[in-house]
Amino acid sequence: MQHNIVILLGVQGCGKGTVASGLLAIHDYDYIETGALFRGLDRGMPLGAEIGQIMESGQLVPDELTCKLVESKLTANRDILTDGFPRTVQQAEWLVNWAVKNGFITKAVILNIPREMAFQRIQNRLSKGGGRKDDADPTAVARRLDEYYAKTEPMVQYLRNTPDVQFIDIDGTQSIETVFENVKEKLK
Repeated sequence: MQHNIVILLGVQGCGKGTVASGLLAIHDYDYIETGALFRGLDRGMPLGAEIGQIMESGQLVPDELTCKLVESKLTANRDILTDGFPRTVQQAEWLVNWAVKNGFITKAVILNIPREMAFQRIQNRLSKGGGRKDDADPTAVARRLDEYYAKTEPMVQYLRNTPDVQFIDIDGTQSIETVFENVKEKLK
């Protein structure tokens, strides 16, 4: 039986976590959400302390640390849903190679929203009891968005143009219900 890797893509604040929750409610995926993995690391351990410092400065965790952490969570006999991984071309190449080697179909779903909407949503999620500690700092949010557009947009283009990947564009500016229904339909 062939399995799928579904990669949820989009700038912070686009709704990846909400869409992921909906998909997890209707399908039995192994779920890899790098933000939760990073936040859940023991800060008393060297790797946890290093990742914590990087995140608090508003930067993205380096590829080699991220791939090492993700690899420890991948299983070759179940469908996989990723949220927040890959973020760079190097991470995407690594994941696509892993998927091909293990016989997976790779589907990349991007939730497209403008930068201004992403900034506003990130700032608003704290008032709803979610988000990260640095979401309250506009400078840190702007730095994370700058890093996304500098490092992650090229990865999105890589996945869009890779023959081993089924690429799906979704308008993320719509209601979350509409976005979720569109994602479900495209993943059928």
